[in-house]
Amino acid sequence: MATDEAVLLSAEIPVLRLYRWAAPAVTFGYAQRYSEVLRISGPLPAIRRWTGGGTVFHGQDLTLSLSVPEPHPLCRMRPKEIYQKLHEALLEVVVKTQPGSRLAVEADCRPGSACFQSPALNDILCGGKKIGGGALRRGKRGVLYQGSLHGSFPSAGLAESLASAVTCFEPMSGLPALCESLEQGKYGTFAWNQMR
Repeated sequence: MATDEAVLLSAEIPVLRLYRWAAPAVTFGYAQRYSEVLRISGPLPAIRRWTGGGTVFHGQDLTLSLSVPEPHPLCRMRPKEIYQKLHEALLEVVVKTQPGSRLAVEADCRPGSACFQSPALNDILCGGKKIGGGALRRGKRGVLYQGSLHGSFPSAGLAESLASAVTCFEPMSGLPALCESLEQGKYGTFAWNQMR
């Protein structure tokens, strides 16, 4: 989570990070109550995201982080439009390995704090089950999208679905120090994770 925020704070072009988890863990939305998260996550390590959304169980998923710095045109769109645009692009890749996948419509939506049991508008569904979702954060530096996909998808294909040109990201020299600072001063603290 610290790396995702650090990339947004320092990137000058949009950056997509794709990663998997070494062990099962839980992330939860900025506005969620810690006590509710503990009730459904059990003994798994849980960390509060900078973005919104519900509780996400990680371990078998592919996690996506897209940092879009100002003044990119995406940053001028409304959050619902950004969410739909990103998921429409990702769906082009998802449907190749999971035919029949589609974006959720109002009739598919269900309230709840467990993200993958509670589809929201424009989440990615396959066979009526949510297989992709995400959350946004808009700040002075731009937009951060953090998402999760269940299944196996080509990294290059996902990147190419989101941009007309793709290159490998070269981390800035100060990125490791910024990540460490955010981990020690924010994401690794009880004050952050248990703020609500």
